[in-house]
Amino acid sequence: MGKVREYLKLMRFQAAGAVWIVLVIGALAQTGTKTTWELLFQLFPLGALTYVLAIVMNEYYDVEVDRASKALSTKPLVSGEISMRSALVICWIALILSSIYVVVLWGPIVLLWYLLSSLVGAQYNIHGKKHYGMDFFVSLWAAMYCILGAMIAGPVDTMPWKLEPLVYVMSWMWFFRLVVGNSVEGGLKDLEHDLAYGAKTLPRLFGVKLEKDRIRYTPGWLVFQWGLEICFAAAIITPAYYGQISISLVQSIVITGLLAGMVLTLMGIAPRKFHRERMKKNIYIHEAMGFGIMGIMLLEKADWGHVLVILFFPIIWFAIWTRAIYGKSLPTI
Repeated sequence: MGKVREYLKLMRFQAAGAVWIVLVIGALAQTGTKTTWELLFQLFPLGALTYVLAIVMNEYYDVEVDRASKALSTKPLVSGEISMRSALVICWIALILSSIYVVVLWGPIVLLWYLLSSLVGAQYNIHGKKHYGMDFFVSLWAAMYCILGAMIAGPVDTMPWKLEPLVYVMSWMWFFRLVVGNSVEGGLKDLEHDLAYGAKTLPRLFGVKLEKDRIRYTPGWLVFQWGLEICFAAAIITPAYYGQISISLVQSIVITGLLAGMVLTLMGIAPRKFHRERMKKNIYIHEAMGFGIMGIMLLEKADWGHVLVILFFPIIWFAIWTRAIYGKSLPTI
């Protein structure tokens, strides 16, 4: 089991459910209660294969940066438990299997959109620490991937520009979630070794510094960090304002509570004192709340069953697989 566990660590299998949710939200935004559970189950292998492809590729290209950090010394590629060649083989297998899966189930148009989104996302994996602003490529991938879920759920050969307006709102929200996830959450969590290696991340571009265990933020960074969350919050109002969905008083209260929680956890993600493990805990809660908001927004369009899947499945999947792989409630890397 030791070697299998190392491969699961490399693929970060405990988080595969999160990518599936991107497709699910796109599908529900397009077809709502007409979305069958069979379709949602069919989306899971695609989400898992896409996640494995993206994560292993990222690990492959970031290995030299990761070697600059003692905290990441147990990563399978850094420690040498898994060879670079094996990682490359996994990437190709995931790409080939996912492409076959897509074209057999949903046809060539969906395949072309899937490959295009994968190409966009790959730019971040390949060039992420070499050029500033590459976070926006993986964010664009997330928006395109949400649209992919809607294309799959819609009529056969539905073009990406012929979807329900709510799909584009949700894809926009995913764009902001991924900018936060990579530039803020990932950028600050990995600040120590990114600065040591000279990686070209957005925190470094904005002049964020680490002085011993103290993080020094610049005004520009704070505007950027909080501006992203304000844009995400503004996107919540948009579909209700234009009549695409209606949000009840109870939904408004729940969403407001989740937004308040996101503000508190963002303060924990961007603290004055650098503490990587505490920052990681806040990241997981912060992301779960973001999923929750999008799920609550879809309550009228979908139903409680679908929304509960969005709210709890990624958390349950993460908890089970993290315990199985790492033997504790949070990953070590």
